[in-house]
Amino acid sequence: MRNTWLENELKKITEEKYQFIIDTCIHYIEELEDDNESLQIALEGNIWSPKKWNENKAKKDSDKK
Repeated sequence: MRNTWLENELKKITEEKYQFIIDTCIHYIEELEDDNESLQIALEGNIWSPKKWNENKAKKDSDKK
């Protein structure tokens, strides 16, 4: 889990009756963090790739003519 403060705060709750919920929340947050990272990488690849940049630049240049 990347948010260490949140993880530490959740782990402070030591009552057994809440343990399943806390463990599940931590697991869910970790999955969301991984999904967000994957999406960010995919978007950066599409938006900032040199090929995409050149395609967009060529299209704008041809639209000006």
